[in-house]
Amino acid sequence: MAKIVVTGATGTIGNAVCKHLLERGDQPVALSRNPASAASRLPQGVEVQAWREPQAQMAPAEALDGAQAIIHLLGEPISQRWTEPVKQSIRDSRVLSTRMLTETIAKLPEDRRPAVLISQSATGYYGPRGAEELDEQATPGEDFLAMVVRDWEQEALRAEQYCRVAVMRTGVVLSKSGGALAKMLPFFRAGIGGPVASGRQYVPWVHIDDVAAAMVHCIDDGGATGALNLTAPHPVENAEFSRALGRALHRPAVMPVPSLALKLLYGEMSVIVTTGQRAVPRRLTDLGFHFAEPEIGPALKRVLSQ
Repeated sequence: MAKIVVTGATGTIGNAVCKHLLERGDQPVALSRNPASAASRLPQGVEVQAWREPQAQMAPAEALDGAQAIIHLLGEPISQRWTEPVKQSIRDSRVLSTRMLTETIAKLPEDRRPAVLISQSATGYYGPRGAEELDEQATPGEDFLAMVVRDWEQEALRAEQYCRVAVMRTGVVLSKSGGALAKMLPFFRAGIGGPVASGRQYVPWVHIDDVAAAMVHCIDDGGATGALNLTAPHPVENAEFSRALGRALHRPAVMPVPSLALKLLYGEMSVIVTTGQRAVPRRLTDLGFHFAEPEIGPALKRVLSQ
């Protein structure tokens, strides 16, 4: 039984990762600002320890001591109206917590450090890129999210002198319990869903089960280093995504959502919906990772049945 530390464990991805670890016989240790609340929301068998101020204090050394791996998933939600304070919080929650985590790793005795740090990242690294196919060698974008992700990854990669590091550039995660799909479902179920803006922007989607499985795969595979795109092998345009979701729900999906309406509703944040990235998981594929859900239609049907 391996000890695996998970930050952000109560989130959509963190919860799925903890379940996956438990199923394979590992011992997940969740770090949380509120251990009592976290314990009530996590699967039975997950140990919870306190990390009260991730942006201001180092992670608890006793929790990291002797762990095989750390899966770092902390971050303020992106999907909210971006005021200047919110943008600062989005950045600091990722960059500063990662800095505090890597500083703790550095101070552990060499024989007690984790073998690997799996740090979540995002396809937002690439910025809006139209139909350009993007593997891990593509250059970063220059917008707000791209700069946040760049700085976030740099903090994680500082730990490379102490352990192996993989930064997982996660796409749009398909889950009923949170994220973009959960927000879309009420509209599509009511028959008023449809493509956003032009519908031509790519959605770098990935099923939640593949997210958890890929992160755990990267614990075991010593070749998982540096940046890896964590997206399904076949990204689709927003219009195709909308049609597939409508078919899965047996509802029409023809009501377009104007970009102006999104901008009025969400402000600057609307750019993540009206633009996208055609990211492909080149490195995960080369490492032999098998996606259980590589196609959008079956992936949506499965997630809706779970």
